[in-house]
Amino acid sequence: MTTPLLVQALQRQPVNRPPVWLMRQAGRYLPEYQAIRAHFTDFIEFCLTPDAATEVTIQPVARFDLDAAIIFADILTIPHALGLEVAFTKGHGPRVETFHSASQLADMQLHLAAIPTVLDPVSQTVRQVRAALPDDKAVIGFSGGPFTLACYMMDKKPSEGIPNTLKMAEEDPQTFKALLNLLTEACTTYLRQQINAGANAVQVFESWALACPSYLWEIAVEGPLLTIGRNVHATHPATPVILFPRGANQNQLKALTEKSANTFNGLSLGTDANLAWAVQHLQPQVAIQGNLDPLLTEGPGIPLQQALTTMLNTAAIHPGYVVNLGHGLTPQTRPENVQRIVETVKAWQNPQGSVA
Repeated sequence: MTTPLLVQALQRQPVNRPPVWLMRQAGRYLPEYQAIRAHFTDFIEFCLTPDAATEVTIQPVARFDLDAAIIFADILTIPHALGLEVAFTKGHGPRVETFHSASQLADMQLHLAAIPTVLDPVSQTVRQVRAALPDDKAVIGFSGGPFTLACYMMDKKPSEGIPNTLKMAEEDPQTFKALLNLLTEACTTYLRQQINAGANAVQVFESWALACPSYLWEIAVEGPLLTIGRNVHATHPATPVILFPRGANQNQLKALTEKSANTFNGLSLGTDANLAWAVQHLQPQVAIQGNLDPLLTEGPGIPLQQALTTMLNTAAIHPGYVVNLGHGLTPQTRPENVQRIVETVKAWQNPQGSVA
């Protein structure tokens, strides 16, 4: 059986070229996605309909010949499975039923055992995508990170601030930690479930790590991420785990890397990360992924290609590099620019003249 290029890179094996996949590669910028999306008024229902989710997962891989498919779902499937109401409204985005007190933990704990059943449609999507794609294409499962999920559960719109999350962390740390522990267990269960269904790798999206103050970092972000990685690795040691602590600073990334043994395989870097620094300080121990600015995909192709070539010449000359963005593709992404990214990566040759 062929080992997907993505898995080889995440295991820091020598490869002829780096693999390429893109966060939010299945999404609103593709007309074929929009055609499927139009059949669903409820976004969670869309995510939990395996045939539709399978189709939109495969669309960008078929169109652009990307090296991996990331399962089409949403990070908020976990709050949904834990019994909280999740709704997506036009002009606002997701709204999650508010978590505000320890009294809600008992009910959520009861729902925890039902996660494999409630989220089995996602597993079915994984199975269908894995069966539909050739062995050399990786299938990536994913979960939201515990801190990010907590932010959505306590603050209606984290992009505008997380005052309620920080208030609970400071005024009721026991409940805050209990919630993070519960979400960590939920994420672990969900990721294992996707791996059992055929995912070749998994990624944890800690998208709102950038809002976490430094004094909470180890408790709220680092600790839960390492626990998830450790627990997934304990049962599925051959499956690479990628962490995406968006907005982590260099000290935080270095601290994570130093604790990576038997925990995780790759770090996905946000657009603000210094790739040259990451090559020197992180890549000798873990694979690095990223970190092209997604805004470049909205404009002319030449600046995009120049930035991508610089990235490749910086990071792809060493083992353990995955081409990706520093965040997800936008609705304004030009599909031809995604094609340009893939073609540039596949045409790239190591300037050192050896296999990376």
